[in-house]
Amino acid sequence: MTAQPNSLHAPQYPIRVVVRRTGINASVLRAWERRYGAVEPDRSDGGQRLYSEADIRKLTLLRKVVDLGFPIGQVAESDEDSLRELLLRSRPSPEGPQAGSVSSAEGPLSPASAQRGVGVESPVSGQVGDLSSATPDGVTGAASGPEVAVHQCGSLDRFLKVGIEAVHEMDTRKLDDLLHRASLTLTSGELTDGLLVPLLARIGLLWRQGEVGPASEHIASGVVRRFLDGLLDRLGGRSQGPVLLTGTPAGQRHEFGALLAGVVAAAEGWNVITLGADLPAAEIAEVARRKGARAIAMSALHPEPGSHVLDELLELRGRLPAQVEVLVGGPAAYRFRHELDENGVLYLQDMDGLRGRLRVLGA
Repeated sequence: MTAQPNSLHAPQYPIRVVVRRTGINASVLRAWERRYGAVEPDRSDGGQRLYSEADIRKLTLLRKVVDLGFPIGQVAESDEDSLRELLLRSRPSPEGPQAGSVSSAEGPLSPASAQRGVGVESPVSGQVGDLSSATPDGVTGAASGPEVAVHQCGSLDRFLKVGIEAVHEMDTRKLDDLLHRASLTLTSGELTDGLLVPLLARIGLLWRQGEVGPASEHIASGVVRRFLDGLLDRLGGRSQGPVLLTGTPAGQRHEFGALLAGVVAAAEGWNVITLGADLPAAEIAEVARRKGARAIAMSALHPEPGSHVLDELLELRGRLPAQVEVLVGGPAAYRFRHELDENGVLYLQDMDGLRGRLRVLGA
């Protein structure tokens, strides 16, 4: 459900959706509009505020800038580029050459593989890119050409280039700084679809080609895992939205895809609970019941013959009330997508599909 170019400024979101997606409470949001002219939402025929995707993007940037200590009155009328530049100056620029994309049309996140819902796994830890190709904000993955509005020194190509350098150098500080700087300057969709998914896929490809060793892969995976955990904590701490569980079914031990799905959902204003990997259907259903979950997002990577993925997902569906939606992505789920669809489990080919479905469910 990638947003079309002409929909960026279309008024479509009520204030409750904006509150969930930006982390700004309604009273503060109204004050920013009334006193400082931060955004100018349209009105429905009934007088309800309606915000555009562009409004949400600007408000998200404003919240990040205000969180750094800048008064709203000084930054409210700034445009997106100015706000991004202000955020860029808040952290040192990563070192490395200027541009040069590390992804290619023939790489693991090519449009063809993305359409099949194929994730990319590192043979060492098996954690890399294990949902499907990628993520919020109506932005598709890097291989599909995300709509990028990033300042020149913070371009996605540069972030990806420096990230791969950090992996080769086993420089955890450089990689960690890159990820945190990216989180300040990119939209959530750019961060997940345009940076994290291709970065993880590239790490797996480098391992398979023998260009980096097991130690480099494990070190990089650890840095990304800590970053995702922290990002979920920061995003989730603001959410009072509907509950979404993320994890992997029994027999599936690689959860990067589930973590990325959690980040997508948290950025959309959902209250995300991460369950971890390799959980039986009965346990997942019990948590869903106790927490009042509205949806469950599962990642299923391994499609080996004899796998019990299908059985686990169908059992999970059978243990839940109809109003709890079960969403799943990854190669194993792709293999069984028709059977899943026939039994009320929704297969999603990428994170953008997940984002779109969550917006429907949370509206």
